[in-house]
Amino acid sequence: MPEMTESSLLCSDTAQVPVSDLNPIQTRNLDLWITSAWLKTNGYGDIASRMENCGTSFAHLKCSQGHDKYVRLHCKQDFCPKCGQKWSGPHKRRATRAMDRLIWGNVVGYMIYTLPEEVSAQRPDKTALSYLSKKAWEITKSNFDTDGAMVRTHLMGEESAKLHIHFNVLFPLRSSKGLGKVPQEVLNKVRQEWGDVINGFFELNHKQMNSYYNFVWEFGKKIHKVKYVMRAIVTTRKFVGLSSEDKHYVLSLKGWHNTRWFGKLANSQYKKYLKAQGIKHIPYSEKDVGLSHHCPICKTKFKFVDIVHEQNLPRLELRMTDKDTFIDLAMHSFLNPGDG
Repeated sequence: MPEMTESSLLCSDTAQVPVSDLNPIQTRNLDLWITSAWLKTNGYGDIASRMENCGTSFAHLKCSQGHDKYVRLHCKQDFCPKCGQKWSGPHKRRATRAMDRLIWGNVVGYMIYTLPEEVSAQRPDKTALSYLSKKAWEITKSNFDTDGAMVRTHLMGEESAKLHIHFNVLFPLRSSKGLGKVPQEVLNKVRQEWGDVINGFFELNHKQMNSYYNFVWEFGKKIHKVKYVMRAIVTTRKFVGLSSEDKHYVLSLKGWHNTRWFGKLANSQYKKYLKAQGIKHIPYSEKDVGLSHHCPICKTKFKFVDIVHEQNLPRLELRMTDKDTFIDLAMHSFLNPGDG
């Protein structure tokens, strides 16, 4: 990639082409150039380098019987044009892991707890966000028939080019009565409790705070809801539109876990909990050869061999299962017995 500064991009012929006139690949490349230039100018050269090289190498894995798999490596930055796409490798991995813990329930409830605009503008730090995500879980636990939940923090909304921080809570409901419906007085109580938390923590005096509830029970809609909540929180296009101060804020959250599990769905408890509920836990990741840790033929665990650049893949000996995974011919024949 040619060396480009943020200022050169802003006055270049390429940057002055309306985005609406560009195809998706050109748009992603333009966003990559602009984002990379800003990162390098502001002391994040290591992140820019990883983003520029994202997806160009594969982890070579081999099982004990010699079957080979190659999995694309990503930088895992939401604002990376590749990682931030819908159903990218990182998005797929996040969503699949969340499905394991959530969609077994007859109903999946969905709460959104939103911060006031002036609070988002204050850019609350990691400690504050962690505290608020825990409070979102506690309010959900006290008002809904659930034993555990996932709280995922989103920093932006769908359209806004500024921070719009909100906490998405997904939780399986034990009871299916009313298919997830709850009395309005419960929702009023939830909103009041969320308002009390925000007013108390930030020393405000809002009479009403925004919160939203819905639920899904059809299998396909449960899958869609999980995918939606687990999408990238700040895509490349959104990152480009942020102020420089907001960009620094997003990067300051590096290393913070914006997806947290609570109650019986916490990391240390969910397998035992599902077993106690009589639910046979078969991870969705094990159904996907790209995500599975085990060879589908001999069932032994894949082990890391080395890293291979995409130009050096032995493509004639492999078949692509998706854009991020290549498997050897034996594995492909086993998984697709009708091919050829």
